[in-house]
Amino acid sequence: MPETHQVAFITGGANGIGQAVAQALIARGGWSVHVVDIQDDAGPLSSSVSYYKADTSNYQQLADAFKAAFASSAGRLDFLFANAGVLEKAGWFAGSESPSEPPPEPDWTALEINLKGCMNAVRVGRHYMAQASNGGSIVVTSSVAGIWPMYCSPVYTSSKHGVVGFMRSIADWYHTSDNIRVNALCPSSVRTAIMPDNAWDQYDKTSFTPLSVVAELVLKLVDGERIVDAKTGVQAEKNYGQTVTLSAGKFYLTDKPNYCDDSLQSVVEATHVKNMIGVLV
Repeated sequence: MPETHQVAFITGGANGIGQAVAQALIARGGWSVHVVDIQDDAGPLSSSVSYYKADTSNYQQLADAFKAAFASSAGRLDFLFANAGVLEKAGWFAGSESPSEPPPEPDWTALEINLKGCMNAVRVGRHYMAQASNGGSIVVTSSVAGIWPMYCSPVYTSSKHGVVGFMRSIADWYHTSDNIRVNALCPSSVRTAIMPDNAWDQYDKTSFTPLSVVAELVLKLVDGERIVDAKTGVQAEKNYGQTVTLSAGKFYLTDKPNYCDDSLQSVVEATHVKNMIGVLV
């Protein structure tokens, strides 16, 4: 691999948003792209990427894929796109078949893949990115359901809220300690195979964001650009720790909620990693 190549690692990269970002990096040139997914091959990307079949919720499978990718890339990792995700199966709102029996345990796959899988990828990815000592970019895929409810899918909504909270917890320390920029991507309606056609048909077609626009935003985050909010025209204060919502092809910065009072702010700020080393860290 030429030294000029940067290295990307994408989970859930064989289709949908992950595939679109992989294609955008390949088209840009100068990138070596490594893709993880659960299918047997990378599909249309097979001739252009290094592919690893792995379940992101399985830490060891994912760690093995990272280790192989890092070893084959001259010890370099510049960009991690922790993107793998699934929608929950129907059933949360279904009652028990018998009034005398509790309902069956829910299917937790969406929580395992969307949140645990994301956290697994970031934990291992940061390890290798820090070894390379080049800094880098991590983008985690949440959803508008990470900020507002997706009423029909409470497990999916919970998992995506978790991704936003995870990003906000780690972004400052990763930037301070290793010059790694972590941001969250929160797409609205992006038509992919995550839902069947009859589900997409319930949405207003003007609300859709093309995959090409999502990939454009991700590359801006990779490049360290400060995103400009489409509503306010205000540029983000920093190029990490941002929650960027995509709706109808436009980008919006979604801030953390305001503190209720100064006391709450002091409590939250006391939990910064630098204050808790040797205590809770």
